[in-house]
Amino acid sequence: MDAWTDILAGLLMMGGMVVAAFLAGFVAGRRRLLTGTGTPDRVARLRRICGWGLAVGLPGGVLMAAGTVGPLGARWEIPMFIVGMLTAPALSGAYACGLLLWFTTPRGARLAARLAPAGRMALTNYLAQSLVMALVFTGYGAALYGRVGAAAVLGGALLFYGCQLLVSARLMERHRLGPVERLLRTVTLWGRPTPRA
Repeated sequence: MDAWTDILAGLLMMGGMVVAAFLAGFVAGRRRLLTGTGTPDRVARLRRICGWGLAVGLPGGVLMAAGTVGPLGARWEIPMFIVGMLTAPALSGAYACGLLLWFTTPRGARLAARLAPAGRMALTNYLAQSLVMALVFTGYGAALYGRVGAAAVLGGALLFYGCQLLVSARLMERHRLGPVERLLRTVTLWGRPTPRA
């Protein structure tokens, strides 16, 4: 019973944070906060967000690591975890703004062009990753969790993501939406998406 209480508490906490992240992304999209990243005022805004995000998020991440897997004792685990969770959005904002700034450079723009097809079908790729990793690591599949080293896991994840980039590029040459995105659009629009939808 204690395990179920912990699971429900974790779901409520993480669920709330996920909903908050979705809403923040929705507001940023509606206000077009991250568009036109090459203009001087947008670059200045991205630099400010990146600086503040690193100043707030990095110490929070370090404290979280120190409390959960680092030198601090067990009594610091939950407080430092909470600090890390509260400062994580700032660090995520810094990462996102840093990448957007880098994508305005010639080298960054080339990488962004390679990543764009996978981003256009992000939900399909996310669900595919979840399914494949569950089949590889859980008892429903190969049950490799804890039986393979970190290098093998990292190599396998990079290889799988590389395959997803290739498949995404091929699909986006022929279609405007990925398979799950098309299904989601069909359900939300109550009909088949138009070519422009």
